[in-house]
Amino acid sequence: MVNLFEYQNYRDYLKAYYNEQKASKKSFSYRSFSKKAGIQAPSFLFYVIDGKRNLTKNSLLKISGAIGHTREETDYFENLVFFNQADNIHDKSLYYSRIVEVRKPFDIQIIPLDRYEYYSVWYHSVIREVVTFFDFKENYAALGAVLIPPISPKQARDSIALLEKLGFIERDQQGLFHQTSNVIGVHPVPKETFIIEKFQMEMLQAALQSYERIPIYDRMSSSTTFSISEETFKLFKLKAREFRKELAEIARLDSSQERVYQLTMNLFPVCRRTGHDKA
Repeated sequence: MVNLFEYQNYRDYLKAYYNEQKASKKSFSYRSFSKKAGIQAPSFLFYVIDGKRNLTKNSLLKISGAIGHTREETDYFENLVFFNQADNIHDKSLYYSRIVEVRKPFDIQIIPLDRYEYYSVWYHSVIREVVTFFDFKENYAALGAVLIPPISPKQARDSIALLEKLGFIERDQQGLFHQTSNVIGVHPVPKETFIIEKFQMEMLQAALQSYERIPIYDRMSSSTTFSISEETFKLFKLKAREFRKELAEIARLDSSQERVYQLTMNLFPVCRRTGHDKA
């Protein structure tokens, strides 16, 4: 059963739904679906999936009803349609906020310890993202060169091999790579924390190097100093995690990837606790 909440583009969802129905019911067709939805044009769904027609409030409700969506799914489908069809940032922001309100939380694949090799070097995570929109056609020199800083063809080849071995990416029938899970994360126990911290330190080095390598209009840096209590510090950490999850959800809904970005947030003390720590 195709899960609507896993899709970031309603046309992709409708295509997957059509293919699933066609595979299980020989009589299913664009014509039969249009008839069930009360739409006169027999090829209407085909043109929508192909991007040649948009949906209106009336037509999307008919399609949603024909599919058999629940009230929650209909609400999500409606806002996803208008989010995808919006042509300005104001409308996109409006419909995105509504999507977040009704969407079921997306699953985060937690990486087990035996796959922590993924964090052994900084560029594995970048390669995992790049190959979803950059068809390098087995040209590992081109793949390595697209990273900042660039890596060697051998490093790029070895990274692809590792990502396939660990099951983080897979090829389709056309030879293109896809992620096996949109969002991944770790919950390391204390004795394995150093592996993740090493990875994070490499990303911090990349952040420092970006000041020299990346034009200022292609990056963002911000710094604020607070004087707060321990309780507020804990609240800051919670809010920072929530914000990162919100950005991950926005990224998941983006179907027009062009570049890989790294977000590095740091919150740490720059003085001792007065009255607690010894000088």
